[in-house]
Amino acid sequence: MNRILQIPPRWVGLAALCLLSLVYLALFHYNRFGIDEGAAHGLLLDWTIGSEKISAVATFGFPDLRALLFAPLNFNWVGDLTAAKVLTMYLTFATALMLYRWAEKTLDDETALFATGLWLVAPLTIAQTDSIGTGNYLAFCAIASYWLDQYLRASTRTISGYYFIIVMVMALAVSMHPAGLGMALAMAWSWWRHGGGNARRRYAMIGGLGVFISFVLFSRMGWPEVETFQPMRALAGILIGDLSYFKSLPIGFALVSAVLLLLSAIAAVKRSRDVFSMMLITGLVVGLIAPDHGWAQLALLLILYEGIKALITLNSRVNVTSVMARRGLVAVAVFALSFLFMIGDKEHFLLKEHHRLQPTDQVISDLARLTSATSKPIYVASQWPARTMLATRRDAFPILRPVKDDPEAYLKRMQGITYMVFDQYDNRNKLLRRVVAELSDRIQTIAILKGGVILQLPPSKKQQKR
Repeated sequence: MNRILQIPPRWVGLAALCLLSLVYLALFHYNRFGIDEGAAHGLLLDWTIGSEKISAVATFGFPDLRALLFAPLNFNWVGDLTAAKVLTMYLTFATALMLYRWAEKTLDDETALFATGLWLVAPLTIAQTDSIGTGNYLAFCAIASYWLDQYLRASTRTISGYYFIIVMVMALAVSMHPAGLGMALAMAWSWWRHGGGNARRRYAMIGGLGVFISFVLFSRMGWPEVETFQPMRALAGILIGDLSYFKSLPIGFALVSAVLLLLSAIAAVKRSRDVFSMMLITGLVVGLIAPDHGWAQLALLLILYEGIKALITLNSRVNVTSVMARRGLVAVAVFALSFLFMIGDKEHFLLKEHHRLQPTDQVISDLARLTSATSKPIYVASQWPARTMLATRRDAFPILRPVKDDPEAYLKRMQGITYMVFDQYDNRNKLLRRVVAELSDRIQTIAILKGGVILQLPPSKKQQKR
């Protein structure tokens, strides 16, 4: 028994992560659906280079910098989605270890233990790992840049290796989501206010961030893969992750998440101006441009770490001698979150077992079945070209939205395209929806689903000759 007690806590934690990895692997969906659009874009580009085959992915534009992280998988796992998910899982665990060390240093041991454990079992964290989503990568960028910033400030050199790594990590975050831009602004502001007594290094950091971020935003023309403004869905996803098992949007969870997020942000600002906390807050503010599950992951981090710390501080002020009374409120909160997270994880597993798909994935799945019935070359224009190409294993192109209400001109631009899929409820497709309606005598509607529509366009003259 004494030998067991002498085992270093670090070893116990690593053993727990090994067991948790089995849980993650059991919850993964082993098909080609449910992948984040940006991740699918990067993977397809890497696979195209690794297999030395030409594909339509070159027409998608410049991918986010996750493509660089996926590139080493080309050595032995070209075309393997599971390898990319496992890589994301390992990165998530590394993020958890860095988060634990940060909380242990700046908050306290209890907050570090409770918050890190809850974050790892949260349905949102598992769902983002399964979808190779931006959320876990944004969390990694935030905490990694914090530690790199600490090492750089402790260095005596004006420019060191830490400088270049920080700039690249910030560029990775900015390339994925607007929240990354907020994180980079917080990092630049911290160097502007507290340059460590070295003006040259301060100007080098701010200038380097500006140059790299400008290059990323210009090359990608913003963030083409981000979703439209749906803050209530993102807020609800903070606590329950995947919303597929709800028939309607759970407004109650969204309101609870909004209150918890507001209180946690206030507690973080009042407690101290820690760089990591400020990156989360500014990332959330700027990320409101496109609040999605990636944005929700940053909100979950702020709620868990800053919220639990504030709760422990509040509970410690109770003038009682009983340990249970001094930690009763914290225990109830941790138990309630654990129970809620376990229910969400169970539903995620049931979705996998019943082969249920997200609404947009169901549209892509129906299109895949439709195109698999023929061996003729078929070209698809999709609102989600990377995910469509990944699932159908056929060339897909980004959908062209009309610039003016001219149905004939739009139909001429779409010559050669056999099928077209898009979300008819997306506000960005209002003009496209109207143009398609005016061409209803020539464009055939194959399916109208909750996640989108499948349309068949008239064949071009070359296709008719075939």
